[in-house]
Amino acid sequence: MEAGEAFGARQMTGFKDFYQYNATTRVVAGRGLIEGIGFEYMKEGASRVMVVTDQVIRGTGLVERVEEGLTDGGLEVAGVFDDVPQDSSTDSVARCAEAAREAGADSFLAVGGGSVMDTAKVADVLFAHGGSVRDYEGLYALPREQDGMGSPLPIAPLACIPTTAGTGSEVSWAAVVKDHEERLKIELVDVPLFPRLALLDPEATRTLPPAVAAASGMDAMTHAIESYVSTEWSPHGDALVLHALRLIRDNLERAVTEPGDEDARGNMLVAASLAIAACGSGAFFGIAHSMSHACGGQYGVPHGMANAINLPHAIRFNAAGDEDIAERYRDVADVLGVDSRGDVGESLAGHVRSLVDSLGLPTRLSQAGVPEDAVPELAAAAVGDGCTLVNPREVTEEDFAELYRAAL
Repeated sequence: MEAGEAFGARQMTGFKDFYQYNATTRVVAGRGLIEGIGFEYMKEGASRVMVVTDQVIRGTGLVERVEEGLTDGGLEVAGVFDDVPQDSSTDSVARCAEAAREAGADSFLAVGGGSVMDTAKVADVLFAHGGSVRDYEGLYALPREQDGMGSPLPIAPLACIPTTAGTGSEVSWAAVVKDHEERLKIELVDVPLFPRLALLDPEATRTLPPAVAAASGMDAMTHAIESYVSTEWSPHGDALVLHALRLIRDNLERAVTEPGDEDARGNMLVAASLAIAACGSGAFFGIAHSMSHACGGQYGVPHGMANAINLPHAIRFNAAGDEDIAERYRDVADVLGVDSRGDVGESLAGHVRSLVDSLGLPTRLSQAGVPEDAVPELAAAAVGDGCTLVNPREVTEEDFAELYRAAL
């Protein structure tokens, strides 16, 4: 930027031809909220709640506290489904929906990270509409009035208590589940998938291991950066992701290295929700996510870890596209305290990689179990990923192959 030029001035000089923004989740944030979950969820029409979690979270004792909070608020616990794998699966989703039916549930409450929340979301769809996960794959594919042209048909009330500060699924209209037989991730995006309630309490992340806190925090950073430079950026989204980046800048390393720092953990929960809420503007990320979806689908690389590895390479590639894209990255660099003069792609990518290394995460895909001979298969999957469509720079299958080789 020229001396004296206002931050973000390029984006503010014109009026974008078209964008849309959705934000339908009620967010309640603060300390000591778990005990009041029943009171809050009652406001959303819940009565008999199916709690969805995983066995690790259940082993911490948090689920029992949530159950007490539900009953103290006058709600019934219809059951607890805790068979959610690290990567949410189509099979787990179907079994969760069936368990809710058999228990006579009328609502869902997810207590966990992204896989748990996405399982609850898609199970809710099957619970309400039947069918299989693949019936609802894609954008705006849920059943609608007026032969599919009207308002989406409702699903049961859904609330989320995130136990990681990264995916932001508690405030998003998207869900990703894995088909383990086909080794691919299936994305669903539609308005009913917005949870009705998100409860952000730092107590829910108290037992989060540092490595998971680091990976989930990098997931949130990737959401924010990719949303900001996406072709679907918007003023609403910009406001959210820039503040998310400020919070990540000031709290991520503390949340990882000082797990007893409740302020840092609470602020990371807020940052993660802000970063993903930009998707209400239709941002849908970019090629770091395309690469990571393929790595997770085919080699089981945890999503936050994959994003941490792939993000620097996506930044370098995109920033070299043209000066308009580089200007968006300069805004990001300025917020993160990175020198934005000169080759901003290189300086920002270097900063991100150094941060990933300092957090103790792998910096190469080979360290996460991806072999070199996987490149052609991964590139073919990434070029067809929905996030590639809104990347700020056009990318070919050959480009993806080069990006993967650089990331290995």
